[in-house]
Amino acid sequence: MTSLERTANETSRSGGGPIDFAIRALRLFYRAMRMRSDRAAMQAMPDYLLKDMGIARSEIDHYTSMRYAASDTDRMDIGNVR
Repeated sequence: MTSLERTANETSRSGGGPIDFAIRALRLFYRAMRMRSDRAAMQAMPDYLLKDMGIARSEIDHYTSMRYAASDTDRMDIGNVR
């Protein structure tokens, strides 16, 4: 592969366009809103349910923080819990 081909390959994968930026911003916004609703759902849960999950009420903010949540597939979906 020549250096010209390598440069063309690298720029095509960069994804730095305005549409990609908007998509990333919308994903971040959606994730923040999801964290907020998860936090509210956990705050509304009785203590015995939180204890069953192994979470103390004082740890809810930690577990619903955006920097600690691995991904949407790894987390439990508590949006439907009532």
